[in-house]
Amino acid sequence: MDSWKQSFLEKLGKAQSQWVHDFEEALEGKFVPVHQEYEPFLADNGFKLSSPLHEPDRRSYKFELSENAYLLMIFRASGVGEFELRCESFAPGHEPMLTKTVARAGDLDEDWAKRQLQSALDAFVDVLSEDVAEPVAEFVEG
Repeated sequence: MDSWKQSFLEKLGKAQSQWVHDFEEALEGKFVPVHQEYEPFLADNGFKLSSPLHEPDRRSYKFELSENAYLLMIFRASGVGEFELRCESFAPGHEPMLTKTVARAGDLDEDWAKRQLQSALDAFVDVLSEDVAEPVAEFVEG
């Protein structure tokens, strides 16, 4: 490999590492505190909370009522300063429900995190109570 290619790959690697770092920093600084704020309330109401996936560019949060009734929120770094949030609801007798949101890491703030968490939990409980409205995937262009 010639020196330009080597230098280019090194710079690209640094840029990609920075994007992942920004994503992780946004999650840790904005979503995790909201998750922690809601954790006691949800636990008091029968939910078991866990974080089954914890990788540098992906993280998941599980809100489980039983083995076959749970909500997954999966965050994944997806591009230059962007991430994807997939919310998957599983309930007995229903097809899994999926919503997907794309946003910029810089736009992830406490209000956004609360709206996403509350919306995902509402959709999950709606499925359980059979008050199901078709979810609409929200795509946020940055």
